Amino acid sequence: MKNLACPVCGRPADNLVDGRCRDCFLKTFTLARIPHIVRTIICPLCGAVKKGARWEGNTAELEDVIQERIKEALKIGPDAGDVQVSIDLTNSDPSIYHAGIKVDANVKGIRTNVALKTEIRVSRETCDTCSRISGGYYEAVVQVRAEGRFPDEEEQVQLVELIEEMIERQYRKGYRLAFITKVDELPEGTDVYIGSNSSARQACKLAAERFGCSYSESPTLVGKKDGKDIYRITYSLRLPRFVPGDIINTGGDAVLIRHSGKRTSGLLLRSGLEFSENTNRLKDAVKIADMEDAVDAVLVSVEDDIVQVMHPTTFRPVTLKKPAHLSGRGSEDIRIVIISDEIFILPPYQENERNEGTGGTERASRNCQAEAAGTGMPGYEA
Repeated sequence: MKNLACPVCGRPADNLVDGRCRDCFLKTFTLARIPHIVRTIICPLCGAVKKGARWEGNTAELEDVIQERIKEALKIGPDAGDVQVSIDLTNSDPSIYHAGIKVDANVKGIRTNVALKTEIRVSRETCDTCSRISGGYYEAVVQVRAEGRFPDEEEQVQLVELIEEMIERQYRKGYRLAFITKVDELPEGTDVYIGSNSSARQACKLAAERFGCSYSESPTLVGKKDGKDIYRITYSLRLPRFVPGDIINTGGDAVLIRHSGKRTSGLLLRSGLEFSENTNRLKDAVKIADMEDAVDAVLVSVEDDIVQVMHPTTFRPVTLKKPAHLSGRGSEDIRIVIISDEIFILPPYQENERNEGTGGTERASRNCQAEAAGTGMPGYEA
């Protein structure tokens, strides 16, 4: 329609918007508004941002946090569409920023814009998580140990790293109690103090999946809150009794351990056949050697199922039954282990044998971010 008169100003208009001409409509329409002062609170220790009564974890730069806070405080008119916002920040000191804001939008078919200004005041306050950490708060302790032995340093370090990565992942997802208060290194193992009981339990479950660990829970009453008992939980997290590369005696058989977890598997050294058994049934098994005891020897001859090996110290030939894993034909070097004057021929070298078996833990630690089921550590199975 053309030659219409605006009922507000009386000027002719091609189209009326809400019964007014374009200029009169825009005079009464508020495209955007923002308070003169916008406040934000940031933890100086971890960078968390306080929103209302809650703290939220944050890894962004300060200016990115401020821009996000401005966008939260900026109110856009209800009829605005295709909104574009640009922000120009300057600061007079580390706690005060000035923002020039330009808002461009489409309102009822009219393209319009507005320029706004505001001041952002940044306050520093220690967040709830950092306050708890500095106060030594914890709900659970994970005690890293090993069944029937002392865990070696590498096992402890890599298992603690796995726990730390899982806790960090939970924290980044917004779980504020997912933190480690302290780590104590002890002669018998390592104690990890964790802010959340549920995080500690999940860490133990992950360790069980990855390393074949077992764990148990022990609660301790530490007080009351709102009439309810408050407990701290101690988790005894135990690495498997035997590790890849151990040689054990079970039922009179010498077994080279290759995998250890809920089930233990390996190689029967006399016959060369595969061995697999539920770990709970190996309570009477005894470690009699490991791969570090291996020595070089010469395979003298192979004939059908009989072989001759030159003893590495007496240099006399010793006749043995050929194990299934032996593929040599004679006149070549092999590895053997001597246990109670009996010679056992070892299989060809494998990466998951001791001490390389524990090295796989590092790969499991890196794989934990994917949170997928599977054997992250060669030589250990769930």
